[in-house]
Amino acid sequence: MSSKASKHALLGPSIANFSVQYNFQVIAIALAIAQRDMPQETWVKTQDKSVIFIGCILGQFLMGYAGDLIGRTKALSLTLSLAVVGAVGSSLGPWGDITDVYTTIIAFRFVIGFGLGGVYPLSATKAAEAESGDAAASTEAEKRADAIARSSSAFFWQGPGMCAPYLLAVVLRASLKSQQQGFQWRFLLGAGALPALAVVLMSDATSDAPATGAAATNASLRDALRDAKVWKQFAGTGGGWFLYDIAFYGFGLMGPSIVQQCFHGSDSVETTSWQQLVALAFSVPAMLATVWALNRKLCGVKRMQVFGFYLMAASYLLYIVLRVLDVSPWVLYGCYCLLNFTLNFGPNVTTFVLPSATYPREMRSSMNGLSSAAGKLGAVLGTELLPTLELSYNLNVVLFFCMATCVAGALLTSWAVDDDEPERAKADPSLEAPLVVNADTV
Repeated sequence: MSSKASKHALLGPSIANFSVQYNFQVIAIALAIAQRDMPQETWVKTQDKSVIFIGCILGQFLMGYAGDLIGRTKALSLTLSLAVVGAVGSSLGPWGDITDVYTTIIAFRFVIGFGLGGVYPLSATKAAEAESGDAAASTEAEKRADAIARSSSAFFWQGPGMCAPYLLAVVLRASLKSQQQGFQWRFLLGAGALPALAVVLMSDATSDAPATGAAATNASLRDALRDAKVWKQFAGTGGGWFLYDIAFYGFGLMGPSIVQQCFHGSDSVETTSWQQLVALAFSVPAMLATVWALNRKLCGVKRMQVFGFYLMAASYLLYIVLRVLDVSPWVLYGCYCLLNFTLNFGPNVTTFVLPSATYPREMRSSMNGLSSAAGKLGAVLGTELLPTLELSYNLNVVLFFCMATCVAGALLTSWAVDDDEPERAKADPSLEAPLVVNADTV
């Protein structure tokens, strides 16, 4: 397969990953705008943010399994079609009194979650299985390294997707100011359908690898459940993802309120939006740095994930110290930006690519789905638990809990993930895979 064809094969997974983070992140700023007209009780803020991850868990397992049965491309189109329905429904469906509006949004957020959940195993598997260039990798080590490079390149686009809702919110607020609040939050939620729909329309299942089929997939999964080595691998691919998502989503979706606390309770949606946009923009260089290191095989996934977890823990600790010292708002905000960098460096990418490089093809999509489902179980726990900890205690307790979770993630990775240092790249630099994150990818 040519380099141009390889980039085209990554187009769908890249846009799908953009869609994932847009739809995950948009609810925080949409709720901040909606509450101007419709006051929100506590259950709205927690359930609207966590229910998408409950749907995600089901979608990750079921659609990951579907990827092995009917093929990666067909299953990816199906799961993104559900995301389109959920995004449009959450925008146009809510009407009536305040309770009816928020209840309808929550219901459609579950549908979005189910659809987006399938993106994780299917986009990672599809990207990993795309040929990397004119010369295919020959050894297992080379194939694993190239699969990691391609999966991480597709995953990079979650970074821009994370920033996009706040960029769009800034444009809307600047154009419409405080008028038409209802139009603004509905437009933000509905826009999440566009990237998902684009992938559905461009899908070409004829270029997909043959589906594994139910018999081979079920046999592989039955054998895996009896293999202690596979359970240890799952502790690394699923357990590490679980711990990471507690700290990432539980803290990340509190972003607008945390920014307001930095500046002692600013009520301006415009100000909060651009401040959160700047902070989340640090995710782009963080993910680029991780993808670059993995593409260039400067270090293995295990070392990158362990280092990233410890870096996150150190950033949480620094944020606690600065809050205790009562530093100026801009210093605290700068640390929040640093924290967003570390949250997106290392484990944010490695947890996504590790399953595709760990499990055999006949059950790769299914095990990728189980691993990502474990991650979103952590997201549910984080989005439910961390706001409760803040209400019951304070933000410092939340930060300390996240720091401890990151340390646990580093220790679990050290034990469960196999060493994978790229000795071949050190011996022969000419075998390095080219970095494929560029303007031609999307």
